[in-house]
Amino acid sequence: MMKKLTKKLALLVVTAMAMAMCLVGCGSVQKDVDGDWTVSKINGQDIAEWAASKDMNVAAATSNLTLKDGKATFTSYAGSQTMDAEYKSNGVEIKQNGQIQFSILYNKDAQTLTYKFTMNGTEFEYEMKKGTTDLSNPQLPGQGGEQPAEGGEEQPAEGGEEQPAEGGEEEVPEE
Repeated sequence: MMKKLTKKLALLVVTAMAMAMCLVGCGSVQKDVDGDWTVSKINGQDIAEWAASKDMNVAAATSNLTLKDGKATFTSYAGSQTMDAEYKSNGVEIKQNGQIQFSILYNKDAQTLTYKFTMNGTEFEYEMKKGTTDLSNPQLPGQGGEQPAEGGEEQPAEGGEEQPAEGGEEEVPEE
């Protein structure tokens, strides 16, 4: 009888230690992954190269992710969406209405997050690194793919100031 009790007690202690290690591991992942992330690769290809191959600039091709306080906010040129984030020992599960939407894996050595997402029957693998991308100038396919000159902002057309669209200024009749 004493032998059985000792075995049960030992099993209980081992189980409790394993659970404690899981909790410590999850806390460590949360500390490492909380913050801002941005897409650096799509399907193994550098984001700038991938965007250029689709006649897009980086702002249209990428998205940013903020992980904080159990929430995951994805932001793209089209807007943002916030879902629940449940931290695991190897990454984060993204949930909506309690249902897992997808998992994000954390690679501590490479300092990257990786996830797969299927859109219109095509699977994409995204790799993210710490930081954010400016999403304010999305050049979409079919719009020429022009990007601002290096150094930043688009320059107005030759002649200086922007002109109103044709018919843009109303003439006020004199009385």
